[in-house]
Amino acid sequence: MVVGIRDEAEQAAIALTLEPPADCPQSERQAEVTALEQSLAKARREIGVLQRARESDARTEVSITTALARLEALQEEKITLASEVAKLRGQLVASESAQTSGQVKINALQGEKAALAAEVAKLRDQLVASEIARASEQAKINALQGEKAALAAEVVELRSQRRNSEGALASEQAKVKALQKDKTALSGQSAKLRQELAISERKLKAVYKSISWRITRPLRSFKLPPKWK
Repeated sequence: MVVGIRDEAEQAAIALTLEPPADCPQSERQAEVTALEQSLAKARREIGVLQRARESDARTEVSITTALARLEALQEEKITLASEVAKLRGQLVASESAQTSGQVKINALQGEKAALAAEVAKLRDQLVASEIARASEQAKINALQGEKAALAAEVVELRSQRRNSEGALASEQAKVKALQKDKTALSGQSAKLRQELAISERKLKAVYKSISWRITRPLRSFKLPPKWK
């Protein structure tokens, strides 16, 4: 009929169960656990009063029954508080697990951030190298354009020289044609003169071979006086 009071070791175990973990980061859960501990301490004080009352004085059966009922109510309240503490501990563990998961995600995001930063640095280096290569290619293009402009000017000058040369060539060709024409005319005149010379030479040879030329040879050797010349 009388419900026995738990010994001090069991009470210490219950108190240890009700104590929140030392590394609990949430002040609200800590406040709830503190309130539960205060309620449990109050229940313990009432249990101690009842124990002292039972040991020091023999009361009536009605008082004992009332005390036992009160004790049973306090024990049920203690069980309820212990269950609530266990529930809070479970919530705390879940919260810490969620916090750990969040920390893992944060670490993963930081790793991704570091990888992205490295990739950005690499892309910046590639961009700088590309800009340098582009500047070098632009310099080559500018040099080629300068050479192209110089070649174009040289082509224009050569074309002008060619036109001048073609004009001079045409003039020389005209001169050559005129000289060829003069040559042809002179060749005709030379042939005619040669023909006439041949005729004259034949006539002269005929004269030299004639009898009259031979007869008159002494006369040709005779010299006239200067006054007859």
